[in-house]
Amino acid sequence: MKSIFRAIALTLLTTAASVSALAADYVKVSGKDGKATYFALSAQPKVTFEGSELVLTAGQETVNYPLTDVLTFEFADETAGIGSASANGGNVVFRLGSSVRGEGLQPGSRVVVYGVNGQTIGAAVADANGSVEISLSGQTGVFIVKSLTKTFKFIRK
Repeated sequence: MKSIFRAIALTLLTTAASVSALAADYVKVSGKDGKATYFALSAQPKVTFEGSELVLTAGQETVNYPLTDVLTFEFADETAGIGSASANGGNVVFRLGSSVRGEGLQPGSRVVVYGVNGQTIGAAVADANGSVEISLSGQTGVFIVKSLTKTFKFIRK
C-alpha cells in the first residue's frame, strides 16, 4: 500500500511541481488529526521518501516528517497558507532559515527548538497573534521543533 501511495504521490508531485512551481510558496502537510502545517520554503522543494518519513528539501533546509502522521501533502500558495492559518487557528505556518518562525500558533503556547543531542537551542512563547520567532544563532545541523500540536525535524547546512 505504501509503495502505491509513494508512486502516485511522486507522479502527482512531479506534475504539480512543473505546473505550479512558480505559484507555490509553501508545502502543506495535512496530518491524520485534520490539522495542516505549512512549510514556507523559498526554493522549489524536493519531496522524497526515506524509510518511514516524508522528506522536504529546499536549499539548505531539510524537513523530515513521519509518514505515519501524514494524510496528504501538497503545494500551496502564500495566500492559501496564511489565510488558512489565521482563519481556523488549527493550521500552523513555519518559515525555516536563520531562525524558526511560526504563525497560526495558539497564543501563549510554547515552541522549543532542540539540537539533535537534546540540548535546547531556543524557546519562545507565541504572542497574542500566535506568532513566534526563535533564532538559530548561526548554528547548522539537525534541529527538532516542538510546538503544542506539531513536532518535526529539519537540517540546516
